[in-house]
Amino acid sequence: MSQAGGEIAQGADKGVGGDEQMTPEKQRAAIAEACGIVTHDQWGPLYKTPQGLVRVCPDFTGDLNAMHEAENFLFPVEISDLYGPDLVKEYASYLPHMCIGHPGGAMRATASQRAEAFLRTIGKWEDQ
Repeated sequence: MSQAGGEIAQGADKGVGGDEQMTPEKQRAAIAEACGIVTHDQWGPLYKTPQGLVRVCPDFTGDLNAMHEAENFLFPVEISDLYGPDLVKEYASYLPHMCIGHPGGAMRATASQRAEAFLRTIGKWEDQ
């Protein structure tokens, strides 16, 4: 890996303000809760996915497809009717900050960067 690549990887562990980020597990749980896909039974949480109910939370921080589904929840086609354009603008303002120094910028944001921007947009990000 190049020197620049090492710097990018290290930067990915920091939030917008340089604070340690929430653990991936906490991020996944917060996104699942926000999307309303969590239910519980006597053995713990269950997650509603396109494949049915599963015990393992979708990997929002590591899988762009899972993060895309969360973004579709936050920004449905009818976004103006549900939230107005301000939520889209807020998300769009966070995402480039996650990608400073990342080749391709916001257009090539990783699932982890998108997850942080998502959680900051809905006010669920926890600085540690």
